[in-house]
Amino acid sequence: MNAVINSVHHEIRVDAPVEHAFDFARRSDRHHDWNPYLTFFHASEPLDTVGSTFDVILDLAGQSTSFRGTVAEAKPNRLIRLRLAGEKGNADWIYRFEPAGEATQFTIDVEYERDGLFAGVVDRLMFHGGLERAVRHVAESFAAMAPSAVPVTA
Repeated sequence: MNAVINSVHHEIRVDAPVEHAFDFARRSDRHHDWNPYLTFFHASEPLDTVGSTFDVILDLAGQSTSFRGTVAEAKPNRLIRLRLAGEKGNADWIYRFEPAGEATQFTIDVEYERDGLFAGVVDRLMFHGGLERAVRHVAESFAAMAPSAVPVTA
């Protein structure tokens, strides 16, 4: 089969300390709040435990695609890499967290591979542009919601 490998990248500043941004991102029960394109089911652990598994549905470009997911890599307060394996392709969603003073520089990279005879055509016409818009939306939603997850100290 033909495979198309591609990637999407987006960075944004989050007005929350890196520990809180990371904690917010690792919670599978809150993930859909800021990433409405991925719906998690059967998550065995938080998303920062390497080897944790989950099922996920990606809703993008008018299509719903099921994947089996695994936390492939996690570094506390620095990185979460989710590997999604599906029938017609694979994807890695990589979240990076860098301290930026009292804030966090949050980076999302999605590296994906689509299989099939027409994968390149579909990717160029629909999927890649939709994924770029989705990742930008996800980053903006995360930046808006993560600060509210920061505990209030007296």
